[in-house]
Amino acid sequence: MKILQKYVTINLVTTTLIALFGLVSLFAFFSIIDQMADTGKRGYTVIEALLYVLLTTPRLAYELFPIAAVIGSMATLGLLAHYSELVVIRTSGVSRVDLAIIMARAALLLVVLSIVIGELIAPISEEAAQQRRSLAMTDQISMRTRNGYWARDGGSFINIRKILPGNRVEDVYIYEFDQDNKLRTSIHAQDASYANQRWLLKDIEQTSISNEKVSIQRFKQAEWPSLLAPEIINFVLVQPQYLSFFGLLKYIDYLRQNVLETAPFEQALWKKIIKPFSICAMVLLAILLVRCESRFAVVGQRIFFGTMIGIIFHIFDQISGHLGMVYSIPAFISVTAPTVLLLGTVAYLLRR
Repeated sequence: MKILQKYVTINLVTTTLIALFGLVSLFAFFSIIDQMADTGKRGYTVIEALLYVLLTTPRLAYELFPIAAVIGSMATLGLLAHYSELVVIRTSGVSRVDLAIIMARAALLLVVLSIVIGELIAPISEEAAQQRRSLAMTDQISMRTRNGYWARDGGSFINIRKILPGNRVEDVYIYEFDQDNKLRTSIHAQDASYANQRWLLKDIEQTSISNEKVSIQRFKQAEWPSLLAPEIINFVLVQPQYLSFFGLLKYIDYLRQNVLETAPFEQALWKKIIKPFSICAMVLLAILLVRCESRFAVVGQRIFFGTMIGIIFHIFDQISGHLGMVYSIPAFISVTAPTVLLLGTVAYLLRR
């Protein structure tokens, strides 16, 4: 049984990685075509566009892992069936449930790999991609550091410590320099919101620096006619679904403390939780699909069939999440329902 487990695991991991490479390459190609429309704008060159797509490939790999898993599983079992190895395995006393356990154990390696990509690689590479694109697409330098988000607006530099949904920011520092690059004004606002192409600053402390003295003034609120639009800030923001698991937990906790909307981030969190189960469900589904087909079906047909099943499940999963947002269904229900239903169906049919 150990030899069989090792053999199936090697084949499953290999075929899944090949399928994943093919899917990522295809989607990256379409992404390159999409990015070509923006080349030539300011400093966004073809090289920058290619680097952007390259940095977003870990995110694509993480999103496409379940589809690659079902394709890899179909290919693995298809190859076993094509060379009559599956018949030998079954006649040697390995039941469908035993085969499912073997496939599930093999899928654990895929789960670990997806977690590594989704938690360690994708968040970092996605952030780097957005920052590079931001620097190339706008004259207003915008980047993220440990001390928050920094942007340049003419002769001013802005440091935003917290960015909230709804065009709101908190803990804003504005540093204004003269033509000799000497700091003349420092402004700190506890809160700021964007409307009518202007920022409204609240709870302001303004420090004015001259050759003679330093003066401090405080205001309840004031308008700030900056060219820095929220879209510029959003260039460097990583979307909820691309944050790490612990990053999402931390941000959700912060939003709850400030009584702000958490639904998109909760959905992203539950998607990360359910992702390993989705991969396992796709692997186990292949056992049923191969069993239902003729043993003389070519491997290419099985791969095509697996691709269609994976895409259909992915679409259904996305629709379920969007319906949850529209009808205010709890995230753990709308996100987990497709995978739970699939796992339940597969488990029931395997035991029949």
